[in-house]
Amino acid sequence: MEMTNKKIRFSWTIVAALVFIFSGQALGASVTPLEQMKGTVQGILAIMQDKKLDAPELRDERREKIMALVNERFDFTEMSKMTLGRAWKERSDEEKNEFERLFADLLKNTYIGRIEAYSDEKVEYAKEIFSRNDPDRARVYTNILKNSHTIPINYSLKREGEEWFVYDVIIEGVSLVRNYRTEFGRILSKENFSGLVKRMREKIASNEAERAE
Repeated sequence: MEMTNKKIRFSWTIVAALVFIFSGQALGASVTPLEQMKGTVQGILAIMQDKKLDAPELRDERREKIMALVNERFDFTEMSKMTLGRAWKERSDEEKNEFERLFADLLKNTYIGRIEAYSDEKVEYAKEIFSRNDPDRARVYTNILKNSHTIPINYSLKREGEEWFVYDVIIEGVSLVRNYRTEFGRILSKENFSGLVKRMREKIASNEAERAE
């Protein structure tokens, strides 16, 4: 009887050990924000460097592929809320949806434009730092190495499940969200929300015209 009890205890010890090992492996398999951000950036650079997509008639196709990767990693709803601040709560659902769509277009054009400028340079994925107050928030630090210059592009991310999503991009020390928030705040202080939307549409149309040249 004593031997049987020992066998049972031994069996449960093995089971517990296996559970611990495999649960640890599962936790370790969780992709970090740096790894996820690296995957997105490397994917964008691969598309930009793809000679097959260099032809002028494939310009729109290349842009769509890049946009798809950005859409997967960027949280434009959160960015829109942060940019409008208190004015976000005052908007109707229809206005929020329109603003988010337009703002996403502006952000993507700004971000992709900067990445395109450095598409032939080496990217260094320096480090990731998690927020002390919120383990679901982190910042990923990257550097574009251009000749003897280092151009920092950093990403603020938040976790949802196993995925990390960008809610701000800091390019050479300038936050895109904060920069747009200041600009939009000035416009809203002089005009109404419709005026801001009109200006955003005009800017997007101007960007599209420049790309078509």
